[in-house]
Amino acid sequence: MTVGYETRPTADLAHLAWCALIAVKLAQQQGKAQSELEQHLFIMKWLTTAQKRRLLPKSVAADISWLLSQGKRYGFGANLLKKLDYIYRSSIGALADQSALFRFTFFIETLKTMGWTDYLLPPKDWESGWTSSDTAKAVYTPKAQLHPAFDDTGKLIQPLSIRFTGDVSGVFALMEQCHLSFAPQEKHEGFSEFILPL
Repeated sequence: MTVGYETRPTADLAHLAWCALIAVKLAQQQGKAQSELEQHLFIMKWLTTAQKRRLLPKSVAADISWLLSQGKRYGFGANLLKKLDYIYRSSIGALADQSALFRFTFFIETLKTMGWTDYLLPPKDWESGWTSSDTAKAVYTPKAQLHPAFDDTGKLIQPLSIRFTGDVSGVFALMEQCHLSFAPQEKHEGFSEFILPL
């Protein structure tokens, strides 16, 4: 099955994130939402209210549900404020101006919203070519190579390999949107491999 790529409703996503970020800033000016826990509780309440009252367009209903589920699952460790800032910056059309690490992270997170599973593989699994299956829509990144590939500013300082199982034809448009130039490598049995070059 081909994975179709749809352009996200970036104006609506940007609006959702902007509204939430402004609400947090206003609350902070009133002496609320100061700690990470308070920010988390404030954002969860704000998102719940927006969802119940249908204050935002239908196109972002799934995004609100996703943020709420992240908040419930991980608590304040979900970093909802950072996620909202990330959504806002990546939705306003300034993706090309962001660091390589930001664009790579955006690429992986968007794949996940498209139904792909993300695996961060330890060296032993990466070297053995482990995959969950040949047909599952999954992306694999070598854990040992990920952090050394980027410097503190998010600049790519060494090539980074990435693997896919399943039909990859739907991800090329996303690569382009994220301004990432993955170079295809020799096809392996069971997975496709690409390198993010310098």
